[in-house]
Amino acid sequence: MPMKHKKSELTRARIIAAARPLFLEKGFDNTSVAEICRDSGVSNGALFHQFKVKEDIAFAVFSEVRGEFWDRVISAMVSQEDPLDGVEAAVRASFAFQMENPGGAAFIKDVTGAKWVENYARDSRLVYDDGIQRGLAWARPHFESGRLPPISPDAFITLVSGAPQWIGRMIRIGMAESKLEDIADEMAVLVRRALTVR
Repeated sequence: MPMKHKKSELTRARIIAAARPLFLEKGFDNTSVAEICRDSGVSNGALFHQFKVKEDIAFAVFSEVRGEFWDRVISAMVSQEDPLDGVEAAVRASFAFQMENPGGAAFIKDVTGAKWVENYARDSRLVYDDGIQRGLAWARPHFESGRLPPISPDAFITLVSGAPQWIGRMIRIGMAESKLEDIADEMAVLVRRALTVR
C-alpha cells in the first residue's frame, strides 16, 4: 500500500474515532466540525478532504455502531440451536446493547429518523443487509421445517430487533414509562410466544 494512501486511511480513521464519542454523547446537531477537527487533531482542510460534509462523518459513525448492534443481536440469535431460544436471545441482546450503549442506541435511532440519512439509503442498506442475511441464513431452515411460523423476513427482524429498539427510543425520550431492564424480559417472552408454532 502506498504511503500516501496509508496516511489518508489513518487520517480518516482518526476523524471517525474522534467524531464517534462526540456524536454518541451530543448527537448529530450538537456536534460541530470544529470539535471533530480539534479532537482528531486534523485541520479543517484535511477533514473535508476525507469527508465532503459532516453527514458523511456521521454516516461512517452510524455504520460502525449499527454494525456492532447487528453483530450483537445476530450473534446471540445464531448461537442457539433452538429457534425460540434464538429469537429470545436476539431480543435480549437488543435490549442489552441499548442498556450498555445508551449513546450508541440513541444515535442509531436519531440518524435512522433523520431526513439527511435518506441520501445514504444504498450504503445503509449494505449495513442492514449484512446483518439481516446472516440472521435469515440461520432462520430459514427453521421456517422451512415449521419450527418457526411462515412470516416475512421483515416481520421476523421487526419482532426480534425493531420492537426492542422502538420501545427503547420511547423510553429514552420520555414517551413510555417502563424501564429498559424491566421490559426486556417481558418483550423476550412475548416475542418467543408470538413465534411459537401452535
